[in-house]
Amino acid sequence: MRIRNLKFTTAVWAALLLVSAGAQADLEWITGGVPKNPTGNAPTVKDAPNGLSASPAPNQDVIVSHMITTTRILNEYPVDSVNYFYLDKNNQVSYFAYFLIKPSSRIHTATVECFSPSNLRIAKFDQEFQVGFTDRLLTIQNETYQWFLVTTTFGMDHLHSEYGQTGLPRDIGLYTIHLTVDGQLVGITFFYVKSQEPKTPTAISTIPPAAKPNPLPMATPFSNVPIPKGIQ
Repeated sequence: MRIRNLKFTTAVWAALLLVSAGAQADLEWITGGVPKNPTGNAPTVKDAPNGLSASPAPNQDVIVSHMITTTRILNEYPVDSVNYFYLDKNNQVSYFAYFLIKPSSRIHTATVECFSPSNLRIAKFDQEFQVGFTDRLLTIQNETYQWFLVTTTFGMDHLHSEYGQTGLPRDIGLYTIHLTVDGQLVGITFFYVKSQEPKTPTAISTIPPAAKPNPLPMATPFSNVPIPKGIQ
């Protein structure tokens, strides 16, 4: 009976040690350290095994930090932030989005879809991010995240096929852009397309006109001059 209890106790302690070792490795990965091998002979864990594909993860926490439309992206940063585009002025619509996820070793897939006012999809762009536990780390208020950047450009006068564009945003109205991460919709933004840019009204002068000078001074009326004696 004692031998059986001893075997049972040994098995329980072994299981607890394995669980503790796994939890410690996860903690070290999150904080940026290299996971230790508890046995010394186990194979090295790969961050992204070959052939691993991204599957929908509807329950994971995704935080969108920035999501805007702009006229142009320069050095991976928007030059402005606008959501009105005009057919007589603009030739493209650019999209810029940052999002944060808790550190993991999976392959993340971000999908950007653009829809016309009639709800017709005119672009779909997929971007994969293959990272490890120590890549793209950002700590905010004692919370550690991995950050990811997605940018796209949709031409208004020609197609950008590299971003999956199949139609031109030339219909007047409201367009929407959907951002999906690993099968989970995480954000929607929008922009308007109008025919022409409003004309800037001409400034009206508020300076009063100068008074016109009187060219000839008024002379004293002759009727007020006394008539000399002898001239009647």
